[in-house]
Amino acid sequence: MRRHREGEAANVDATIAYAAMRSPVSNPVARFQNAETLKRDAMMKNHTTFFKPWETIHESNPQEILERREPVNLVPLLIMQGALDDNVRPAVQEQFAATYKKAGGSCEFHVFEGCEHEWVAKPGPQTDRAREMVKAFIARQVNS
Repeated sequence: MRRHREGEAANVDATIAYAAMRSPVSNPVARFQNAETLKRDAMMKNHTTFFKPWETIHESNPQEILERREPVNLVPLLIMQGALDDNVRPAVQEQFAATYKKAGGSCEFHVFEGCEHEWVAKPGPQTDRAREMVKAFIARQVNS
């Protein structure tokens, strides 16, 4: 049982009800291996700095958590992925979405053609489409 400190709100629920994401790191092992293949030293260093000890890259890996069938709360997800993303590969996201659905979760997975990793940072029709998609996703969650 968690004890509350003075000044904390004992009745606050910070549970996530749903999540909308662009190119999430759904499998940090696959992302690290991709960085190795592309010889992206800075990205590899980010992984080795964050995952200490290194084995925690498996313990906290969303893809592997689902594959191990750990008990998790499967909230509705929206994943938007650039087709040209070479940081988080579309195939990695597609596999995660399929595994999430197989585990019983609801996951909308959309690939945005002609878009790289940080495509939503630039104005344009695909960014507008993504914003509308997020708005519609949130509306469906709030109104369900």
